[in-house]
Parts: sequence; structure tokens; C-alpha cells
Amino acid sequence: MVIEELQLHNWRNAGAVAVDFPPGLTLVTGQNAQGKTNLLEAVFFLATGRSHRTSHAEELVGFAHKAAHLRGVIRRDSGTFVLSAAIADGRVNRQRDGKAFRRGQDPLGDFSAILFAPEDLLVLKGAPAERRRILDLDLGQAAPSYRSLHANYAKVLRQRNALLRNYEHPAREMLAAWDMAWAKAAVALTQLRARLVKETAPHLGRRSAEISGGPPAALVYEPSLSGDTVPEALEQLAARQEDELRRRTSLVGPHRDDLRVEIDGRDLRLFGSQGEQRTALVAFKLAAVEVLSQRPGGAPVLLLDDVLSELDQGRRRNLLVAAMVAQTIVTTTEPQLAGMQPDRTIAVRGGEYERTW
Repeated sequence: MVIEELQLHNWRNAGAVAVDFPPGLTLVTGQNAQGKTNLLEAVFFLATGRSHRTSHAEELVGFAHKAAHLRGVIRRDSGTFVLSAAIADGRVNRQRDGKAFRRGQDPLGDFSAILFAPEDLLVLKGAPAERRRILDLDLGQAAPSYRSLHANYAKVLRQRNALLRNYEHPAREMLAAWDMAWAKAAVALTQLRARLVKETAPHLGRRSAEISGGPPAALVYEPSLSGDTVPEALEQLAARQEDELRRRTSLVGPHRDDLRVEIDGRDLRLFGSQGEQRTALVAFKLAAVEVLSQRPGGAPVLLLDDVLSELDQGRRRNLLVAAMVAQTIVTTTEPQLAGMQPDRTIAVRGGEYERTW
């Protein structure tokens, strides 16, 4: 799948802009704070309905404007269609060919995008929530049921936590009812996450070795649940119930899952250099591209935001060669990329996008 054309209106610092993309490599150049990242954010938003930089939709609307609009022309083997999004008053209205998506519905599988941004370096350095985020946003696109399973678990978790918080001594039978709903939702999400990580791990190992020229990295899923059946989940929950009643929150479940990336058994979060961490994260993104490429519709769009700034020339070239499996859009402050010739170059200045090649 490819995005052929993108129109932005009052999106961040862009006024009224139309950009077309070739199937191969597009290089977006310009100085910092000119709008390069805004372009990638818009493509990612069309694919996922989310921004990687904010959870507040009103921040996507240009200053002094009341609404923003996106429109993307998407081509797949099965045909061409239009995805659009309108943001106003903090609300998002998304459509495909003029028909609105129902609440909670997503175009996942219709159009997919994998994005690497500088803030993703927090994935390995930061809290487990950062690693769960890329699991949800990237690998979650590979399973049409992922978003609904995740939303269902989050809903049950909120209700169970509310019961734990709001009652001094909650009735055991009330907790038991929510425990069963929690266990079913937790097991379903854990099983899907485990399957997606298992599918991704070999691709990450191969891609990390290709980029670095060194040993492959390993991706390890660390679920909070110690078993993968509902009875096992209930048993684990029962063992923590007194702690939960005392602390008034749920202490086990997918909301406490984690991911680990290793090289030769060395946890990169604790013992990896910044270059190793960056290489491993880029390899994760390329691995996600490969996983998604095996789904109907083909490879997603790959978005690389200032990913090359801390890689040496050899790793840059290895990365770009590996990225050619998909339509790729790269932002950079540099006019040349390791001697490679992009299919198109777009210069950005103050929210204006000019095709220069």
C-alpha cells in the first residue's frame, strides 16, 4: 500500500498544503521547527487515528484556527480510496470515501504506517509504559482485533479499579464478578501480544544485524500474567487480592507488561549505548514493517523522523537499503543521505512544502 497524495489544512503550522509521494523513497529536508515532523505525523494520524506527540486533538489544529483537516489518497492492489480526518473542538471525525467511522472503528488493515521518531529513544530508557506503547501502536496494526481487545481490557480494568478505590471493604462477590471479566480480557490480550512478539522477534534479529554488522538483537516479551489461561489468571489474581485491597488498584495484568531487547544476553535498556539502542529501535520498526507486509494489503508506509542523525555512514546506508521494502518517507536536516538518490525531495520552510526533485 502507498499514500499517493496528502492534503493538509490548518494542521499544525501548515495552512493549505498538498503533497504527492512516489512509491519509493521521499526525502523531506529543512531546518528544525519548520514542519517536517508535522508531515509524518499527519500520515501516521490517517493510519492510526493517533498522534505520536500528543493525546490532545486540539493541539493538532493550527494556532488561531478552529479546525484542521487531513485528506489522503491511498492505493492498494485492490484499488484506491480516500481517508480523511477533521479535528474541531477536541473531537476527531474520520472517514473513508466520505463515510464516517463508527466510534471505536479503525481503518487498520486498510492503511498502515510505522513511524520512528526521536522520542522513541525513551522506549528502551524509560518506563514499561513506553515499550507497551510501541507494542500497541506498531504491532497492534498487524491484528484487526487488537484495538478492540485492548479497549475492552482497559474498560474492565477501569471499572475494577474504581471498585477497589471507592469501597472501604468491597464485597468479595462484587470483585469476583469483575475478576472473571478481567481474566478473560487479560488472557485474550496477553495471548495476542505474545503471538505478535514471537512473529516479530526473528525479523528484528535479522534487521539489527544487517544495520549494525554485529550480533542480532533479541526481542523478549515479559507478560505480567504467569499463565495463559483464564483459571491461571484468576489464581494469580487471588494471590494478590489482599495487596490489591490494601493498595486499591489492580496489580497484575497486561497494563503491567514489558518488552526487553537484548544483544548476547545484555539488556540494552541497562547496558546498551545510545547507538545500540537507536539501532535496535529502528530494527524493531523494520521488523514491524515485515510483519505487516505479510498481511493483506502489503507493506505499510515507513516514516523515519530524523532517524539518521546519530548513525554512522555505514549504518545509515544499511538502514536505507533495508527500508526499501516499503514506501519510505524520511525527514532530515541534511541534503544528502549516504550517497543514495531519493525518488523525490521535498523542502520544508515555515509550513510550506516545495517539491525540488
